[in-house]
Parts: sequence; structure tokens; C-alpha cells
Amino acid sequence: MRTASPAPAAPDSRPMDLPTLTGYRFVLAFVVLLCHAAFISSVYRDKALHDLLGLTLPLATGAVASFFMLSGFILTWSAPRNDTTRGFWRRRFWKIVPNHVVAWAATVLFLLATTTPSPMLATPTDVPLGPALANLFLVQNWVPDAHYFVGPNVPAWSISCEAFFYLLFPFLLRGLRRIAAGNLWRWWIAVATAIPLMALVSLLVGGPTLYDWLPLNGTRLWFIYAFPPVRLLEFTLGILTARLVQEGRWIRVRRPVLIGLPVAAFLLVPVLPPTFVFGAALCVPLALVIPALALKDIERRGSALRHRRFVALGHSSYALYIIHYPIIMTVRQVAGTDRKFGVGTATLLVLGIMAASLAVAHLLHRYCEVPLMRRYARPRSAPLPAPATAGETHAPSH
Repeated sequence: MRTASPAPAAPDSRPMDLPTLTGYRFVLAFVVLLCHAAFISSVYRDKALHDLLGLTLPLATGAVASFFMLSGFILTWSAPRNDTTRGFWRRRFWKIVPNHVVAWAATVLFLLATTTPSPMLATPTDVPLGPALANLFLVQNWVPDAHYFVGPNVPAWSISCEAFFYLLFPFLLRGLRRIAAGNLWRWWIAVATAIPLMALVSLLVGGPTLYDWLPLNGTRLWFIYAFPPVRLLEFTLGILTARLVQEGRWIRVRRPVLIGLPVAAFLLVPVLPPTFVFGAALCVPLALVIPALALKDIERRGSALRHRRFVALGHSSYALYIIHYPIIMTVRQVAGTDRKFGVGTATLLVLGIMAASLAVAHLLHRYCEVPLMRRYARPRSAPLPAPATAGETHAPSH
């Protein structure tokens, strides 16, 4: 196995763009969309088929874990040496908050307008004031109560984690930049080991039953899946991975291993404790994928994810992630809260949901996210440049 060369800078001394990772963002968001539209929506009448689609759940939770790592990687990769903490926080605010507020308002209006419970799995049916406000201000994950961290807009739980990461990032980066290059792998292994260890620790957490289809209690789910300090490990792993690539110390991993490890982890999910379903099983294998994709751009090698359409979809992936859930709830409500469908009709519904989500996400990105970022993300004396294809990450980001 060989190590990569130190990452070159762009001619103007800025970090070079990584468009392949922008395309990868869309892949991750699409996996989450597929799971929610096909499985969580509960549209299929055939129970065996519905249960089979449940296999998309560990893929979606793995995608969110990869989003967290990708966020740490990209923010580290693109961080200017002369950046200020206030400037960083300002850019992050205008990146995530406007789209979040739009999706939150759409979800709250939907829940206030409906009188029948949603047939979807893991979906709130009302809007208590406390959870709704906590969700709006992205502090819902600090309350170990499903009324808070699940709703109203379910995917916003990961944005609550990201808000915590962004708050700490300037200080984390300063500390992790002090690690000598020769010690980076020791830190990487320690953090990578801590992630599945947390899944084991969570088995000690007791609490009430949350869903009859979920084989773990609500407090345990909160701890392993939503509690920001636990998910900070994945974000930190992304930062360390970026530093290893920047220092030229990342070990090249061959394609069969990059593919084989996530597949093996996925196949092991049924025999692992249920807490491993929520990111821990696939997290470390997927951590190897991000630097492998980054090296394709660094070394100017071909990548399908670098195609302009994938990059464009990647730029709107945060909008897709945050807005798709209210769209699914609306379509499911219109289709009938007490109805399930045959394979053909259900599949058409799923495809329609996905197409509508992509279309709305494009509009939200183009007419809300981009204009507000250009207008407010930097002081008027420092106009915002064109978006870098290295990729602004949420979440999925989620």
C-alpha cells in the first residue's frame, strides 16, 4: 500500500476544488430520499416487500454518518488559514438556516392543517409548542424525548447535530492542526474505534419503547443516533481524514477493498446489536471512500461524480435533504391515510415523490439558498465568490 502525495493548492493558493465530493453529496442525499420515500412512507401493501425495503434503513443511516464525516473533511479542506470564527459562523448560518426555516414552516403548516394521523413510520402527528420551537432553533437533539428529536421535520435532527459541530469547528480545527503529522494515524484509529464503541455503550441505556417496529428503546435511539456529542466523533474523523490527505499520509486503498468493506459491514448488520444499524456499522468503511474520491480530483483522474449534472445535484443536496420529508408527508396524506397500494401504484408514488422532491429542492437552492448566501454570507466589503465545487456541506449533512 502506498501513501498519497501532499495535496497541491490551486494556483491562487486556495485549496483546490473537489467536485467529485460534491457529486458524492447527491448520492448520499439520494439514498436518504429513497429510504424515506420507499420504506418510511409505508405505501406498499405487500408486507414482505415493505420489510425488504427496510434494508434501505442501514444504508440511509450510513449515508448520514458519511455526511457528518464529509462535513468535517470539506470544512477542514477548504478552511482559510486567516479565517475568523465569526466569519465561519456567519457563512454556516446563511448556508443552513434559511432552507431549514422554509422546511420547518412547511411541515408545521402541514401538521396544523391535517386532522388525521399520518400513516408513515417515524412521523409526528401533532406540533407541541416546545418541540416545534426546539426544532426551529435546532436544539431538539439535546432533549432525550422523541417528541423533540423526531419532529416536526424529522431530518432536521441531523442539522441540530451539524449546528453543534459548526459551533465547535473553529476550536476543533485549531486543536487538531497542532497534532504532528506523524501522530495523525494514531488519532484517526482512536476516533474510528470510539464510534462502534459508543454503539456498545448505548446498550446500557434504558428507556421507554418508541416504535413497535424498532428493536431498541427511545432513549437508546436518542443517545446513539441524535445526541450531538456522540455524533461529533464522525465529524472529527472527517477532520482527521482531511489532515491526513493534506499531509500526504493517507494510505491508498484499492477499489475492491473500498467496495468490499461497506458491503461486508452491511451484510453483518443483522447479526450485530440493533444500535449498530444507526451509522456505527457502516461509518468506518465509508470513511475510506471520502479520501479515495478526493484523490481522484487531486490527481486529475476521471470520475463520473465529477460530471456537471452530478455536481449541480450535489450543490442542491442540502435543499433536497431538508425539504423532502414534508413533501412525502403531503403526498402520503393526499393519497389516503388509510391506504396502501399494489406494487405498480406504490412504485409510481415513490417515483413521483422523488421527482417532486428533486424539483422543489432545485428551486429552493436556486431562489432561496444561493441568493441569501451571496447577499449575507460575507460582509459587503468582501463579496461572496462563486460556490466552490469542493462542496458546501450541511448534512446528509444528513
